[in-house]
Amino acid sequence: MRWNPAEAAEIVEAAGKAPVYSSDRPWALELHGRSVYLFEAGHRSAHDPLGFDRLLSCGAALEHVVLAVRHAGWHPHVVFPTDQASPRLLAVVRADRRQPPDPQDLDLHRAIRLADASGGGDAHALRWADHWAGTELRALNDHELVVITTGDRRPDHVRGGAALQAAVLAGRSAGVAVRPVVHLVHRREWRAGLIERHELAGFPQALAIVGAKGPVGTGPTTASAARSDS
Repeated sequence: MRWNPAEAAEIVEAAGKAPVYSSDRPWALELHGRSVYLFEAGHRSAHDPLGFDRLLSCGAALEHVVLAVRHAGWHPHVVFPTDQASPRLLAVVRADRRQPPDPQDLDLHRAIRLADASGGGDAHALRWADHWAGTELRALNDHELVVITTGDRRPDHVRGGAALQAAVLAGRSAGVAVRPVVHLVHRREWRAGLIERHELAGFPQALAIVGAKGPVGTGPTTASAARSDS
């Protein structure tokens, strides 16, 4: 069985609205059967040689894909392949059974098409949005969330980007400003200091400033359309 045309169009459109934290869109989609394949695309830059920012962007697109699948009434089973035969394949989302979306799924999916909010809010109130295994949205104070992962490999960076985008969408849904900060967190000294100051048990992947603007130049640009192959 395949995605019907409406489902396929929604998945592609939702993914295309994901933010980009790098100089170009670093991902591509392929739709086969009732699965969505997320690939890393393009080339890493001198300012991001390890591809951290690119993988966070891929994670944001993955979050949008999962929400689109949930909105269509399917349960998304996400696999992060380890097969080196396809090194650019980051994740596969398979619709393995019918499952009606819950209200939180619908709120986050609806927020994909909302503009960024500008209201105040409490960082602690957005922790519920994270649904990715091996990640945590930790409130450092009332205005800062940190995305923590249990590991620091490529799938962890993708999951971290997905969890960060979940927090952004939760903020939009509630009318709360949430501004991602990604570049600073991948500076080794800054990251080590963050772990030490807050006694973090894990690897910080990104910050989110809640209810206030973050440092100039840290926000994302808008992603372009995805590629579909049915």
